[in-house]
Amino acid sequence: MSRDHKTGDIGTEFTRKLLRRLGRDIRGAGNRILDYKGARGVWIDVGAHSGNVTFHHAQNNPSLLVYAFEPNWKLAAKMMGKLANFVVLPMAVSDQDGLAEFFVNSMDAASSLLPMDDAGLKGWAGGESLRVESAIVVHTIRLDTFIESMDIKDVDYLKIDTQGADLKVVQSLGSRISDIRRITLEADLKSIRLYKGSASKDEIVKYLEGSGFNLSGVETQTLGQEENLTFDRMADGTSMTKDQGLDAKAHSIPKQVLRKRA
Repeated sequence: MSRDHKTGDIGTEFTRKLLRRLGRDIRGAGNRILDYKGARGVWIDVGAHSGNVTFHHAQNNPSLLVYAFEPNWKLAAKMMGKLANFVVLPMAVSDQDGLAEFFVNSMDAASSLLPMDDAGLKGWAGGESLRVESAIVVHTIRLDTFIESMDIKDVDYLKIDTQGADLKVVQSLGSRISDIRRITLEADLKSIRLYKGSASKDEIVKYLEGSGFNLSGVETQTLGQEENLTFDRMADGTSMTKDQGLDAKAHSIPKQVLRKRA
């Protein structure tokens, strides 16, 4: 599969230059951050919105390094520069590097790379408050491109909330999916889903189980229309357990990210 959108040549080159510069800065300052008290941990937050899931963990643990992707500049700007170990990247993650349309919704958290389905919107509880206000062009990047560019060896926690595009984010890991320990993402349970082209829960579970993960937590939300699904990478054919530092509750955080490493 090509990694570039049709309009992606310029966008891809810009993204690569940005990552090279960011990589130099992070490897300089980041090494000092990660050496704090000898602990190391890397999380990736895709669709960070206002940082409501991961920011306070970075704030409370200076040894933790969080990369937060948020393509909505209005939201990204509010998070930038607040913490040295909370790195905000104003771009979207997708299965291709380049440029793409991003649909900004009247409800910020509902903005997506995917357009809304009219039939899905009509049948969605609370759909009357959802309205696309504008379509902007944003930079997109695959996670394997990002991980390799930043020289990241493994990721303890990957949180995804991209409004329908979550499986594409997972697929963008390519072979680097084996370097992820825990993934939390969202699934639309409706027969006619809210976003065009979004994956079903069955498709998500099938892909991740086929990639060596076990479904360890389910959390119902949005009046039963969606679920947060948490997957743990299996070790020696067995799902990682609480005894190994993981709590199966959805959106709970892997304790081992704060572990001491020699």
